[in-house]
Amino acid sequence: MTYTNFTLDTDADGIALVTWNSPDRSMNVFTEEVMRELNAIVDKVAGDAAIKGAVITSGKDSFSGGADITLLQKMLTSFATDKVKDVEKATKALFDNAGIMTGLFRKLETCGKPWVSAINGTCMGGAFEMSLACHGRVAADSDKVRMALPEVKIGIFPGAGGTQRVPRLTDQQQALQMLTSGQTLSPQKAKAMGLI
Repeated sequence: MTYTNFTLDTDADGIALVTWNSPDRSMNVFTEEVMRELNAIVDKVAGDAAIKGAVITSGKDSFSGGADITLLQKMLTSFATDKVKDVEKATKALFDNAGIMTGLFRKLETCGKPWVSAINGTCMGGAFEMSLACHGRVAADSDKVRMALPEVKIGIFPGAGGTQRVPRLTDQQQALQMLTSGQTLSPQKAKAMGLI
C-alpha cells in the first residue's frame, strides 16, 4: 500500500520506523485519511513476521496537534441533519464515528507487537492519546516539546482512551488535574508523572 501521510521503513533488525509527515500541512493532524492509513500500518506491522516492533515519530518539527477539529464539526453537522430523518440511526452513526479513533488506538495497543512513540515536538490531544496507547514513549529533552490533552479547553473531554491510560500511568490526583485542566506538560514533568 502507498501512504500519503506516512512512510514505513523496516531496518535489518525488524524495527519499523513509521514517520508521520502529512503533506501540505504545517503540523500533522488526525484526519479520516490519516486514520485509514495508520489502521493499515498497524495491520502491516501486526501481520508481518519480519517486523518485531514499531517506532512512530514525526517528520515535522512538531509531533502532532491532535485531531482536525473540523472532523468533530462534520460529525455533529451530519448528526443534526440526519436526526430529523431517523434519530436512532443518526445517534448510532455519531457513536460509531466518534469511536473510530478509540478503536484504532486500542488496535495498536493490542496488535501483539511493541510500539514506541518518539515525541519530537508538540504532541497534543489525539496524538498524545495515541502515544499513551503505545507500549513506550520517549520525548526529546527540548523546550519545544509539549504534551497535553487540552480538549477540555474547548468543552470536550479526551475521547480516545486518554482518560483511561493517564490514570494507569500516574497517580490519581495528577491524572485528575491533567484531564480536567488541559494542563500542558514539559518532558520533565511528563517523565516525573510516569507518562514518558
